Amino acid sequence: MPAFQTVRDEQGQEPYRVEAASLDAEAQEIINLWADNLGHPERRAAKLEWFYRCNPVHRAEVFLLRDARQPQAVGVTGLACRQIRIGEHLVDGGLMADFAVDAHHRTLFPALTLQRTVLQLGLTHYDLLYGFPNPKSLPVVRRAGYEVLGGMSRYVCVLRTRDYLPRWIPASARAVAGQALDVLLRLRRGLLPRLIQTDAYSVAWADQPDDRFNALWATRPNNDLQVIGIRDCAFLAWRFAPKPWHRYRFFVVSNPATDQMLGYAVCEPDNGVLHVRDLLAAGPEGHNLPILLRALMREARKQGHRSVSLEFMCPADTVKILMRAGLRAREHSSQPMILATSEDLRVKLQPYAWYLTRADIDE
Repeated sequence: MPAFQTVRDEQGQEPYRVEAASLDAEAQEIINLWADNLGHPERRAAKLEWFYRCNPVHRAEVFLLRDARQPQAVGVTGLACRQIRIGEHLVDGGLMADFAVDAHHRTLFPALTLQRTVLQLGLTHYDLLYGFPNPKSLPVVRRAGYEVLGGMSRYVCVLRTRDYLPRWIPASARAVAGQALDVLLRLRRGLLPRLIQTDAYSVAWADQPDDRFNALWATRPNNDLQVIGIRDCAFLAWRFAPKPWHRYRFFVVSNPATDQMLGYAVCEPDNGVLHVRDLLAAGPEGHNLPILLRALMREARKQGHRSVSLEFMCPADTVKILMRAGLRAREHSSQPMILATSEDLRVKLQPYAWYLTRADIDE
């Protein structure tokens, strides 16, 4: 594709242009820009293959920022299709990803040129654009025309209190106090509200999603005033495909009589913390989500994890369910979200609440 736009600065100098890149011919140039400016060079080739070439909807796009004074690109950003349900309507969303500008060009004008150009182009192909930029990029994306939303907050449930008690307390005293506090917390979480009998459901771990995940997604009501990305089997298998730097497993709660899935949580252990990267419960959520959460807490404690952590942006009623299950907000809006839409869609979105987890992020 030819250059989409050429821009000069306020002095009429430094002509920058933004081009749609070829994922094949310019792959190494893209990888080098990511590696030099975003770190983790060992992951970049795999990221290009997985996130861009193998997107389950269609190939994602990469845009390069070029400066006429040098042959190599000086900036890069990605745009991938994500199917999103807004109530009863299905729309195509563009997920912004992997934005980087070379250190020698890291001033407002080049970054703004790249962001504005891709925003204008993106809204001609997608109903909305969204992303989760580095907080340092927020001034640029605001100026480019994006709205900055609150984003995801981090919720934590402490399972082994002794690991969080002050280190000046002797180890033996920490162990005794921790056991007592753990019992009190479990009693509290079990009483508000009372959990159904454990023989009314079964739990299991899976390495890959199966057809039951499609059935679970089909039970989600489409009139719940939520904005939620599609979570069918194809998407989950792609999003949580095995990677050398990620170890995902699916925790599944089912009805043993019918094998109907009541809910799942995508989990990743790290240094004693069980991170929940995505979760979804069958409708009605007010009944099945508490079952999923409490079953997960028991399983995590049984496996020796000291806490469970979840990054989540969800409706207020869902937050109340998290609180009753023992999760507490530790970092409000720890992962900001940016959004750009047409004016008509912006008005339509106002009554809706976002349902976002790490599944909706590009890593």
